[in-house]
Amino acid sequence: MNASTPTILEVRDLKKAFAVRRGFLQRTGGAIRAVDGVDLEIRSNQTLGLVGESGCGKSTVARLILRLLLPDSGLIRFEGREITGLDEREFKPLRKRMQMIFQDPYSSLNPRMTVAQSIVEGVRMAGIKSKADQRRRVEQLLDMVGMPKASADRYPHEFSGGQRQRVGIARALSVAPQLILCDEPISALDVSIQAQIINLLKDLQRDLGLSYLFISHDLNVVSYICDYVCVMYRGRIMESAPAKVLFESARHPYTLKLLAAIPGSKETVPADPPIGQKKSVPAAGCAFFDQCLEGNEKCLERPPALLEVAPEHFVRCWG
Repeated sequence: MNASTPTILEVRDLKKAFAVRRGFLQRTGGAIRAVDGVDLEIRSNQTLGLVGESGCGKSTVARLILRLLLPDSGLIRFEGREITGLDEREFKPLRKRMQMIFQDPYSSLNPRMTVAQSIVEGVRMAGIKSKADQRRRVEQLLDMVGMPKASADRYPHEFSGGQRQRVGIARALSVAPQLILCDEPISALDVSIQAQIINLLKDLQRDLGLSYLFISHDLNVVSYICDYVCVMYRGRIMESAPAKVLFESARHPYTLKLLAAIPGSKETVPADPPIGQKKSVPAAGCAFFDQCLEGNEKCLERPPALLEVAPEHFVRCWG
């Protein structure tokens, strides 16, 4: 990322654990560390990709940033202001500056509300009071996302998945945000539609100066839309680098494993350790130890730090 570009979002040492409940009485029997000391930074008018397999904590990070969940510890700073400890009343004015696009566009829209009714809520929050002006703004937003004006009076079930996602994007834009968190925004769509939505997001970023946190497990898409990429595994960032550097010079064994899984990839990293070489995850040590062919005694002793191995290229590995 260009160091001279202002930072819009900064996350430092963010942590969140969920209690595990067992048995008929649902007694607490430990905790899962969903987010375990995450650091990331998003600069103005740029896209940060957060990638990793399902369950690694990517979506939890987004919900912590939006305060849909409260962190156990850590710091979140938005547009230079620390927002970690704000109560709901203090955070409310900032909420419209950060919006989210969800994976399933149908479940994120109220089936009993027309498109106009769904979008106009944000338009009112943006300060437009006149009903005529609200209607004009709704139609303008629909036009921005490639939907006809007549869509305003129709219901979500009348549209395809790609069209519903366009409506979801229009709703996110209705409050004029600066940062949009995209949580797997194309994974529920047909492949033929995915490219259209990705290009729409890029066009909107160019025209409106938006910043994105783009959460995905599809590295092909990430390589196309993202300026910088963080690779997440079991709640931790394992590697982060400018997108071009990551895809050409990845260093962490987990990143190499993800790249090897891309169809047509030239990477030859084995998917898993051979049978008989499986290892358990150490209580104190590297979280990727059980999947790594390069692990050594040092990996058992303590978790590696995230170290800068080249300009803006960080890797969490003792190798």
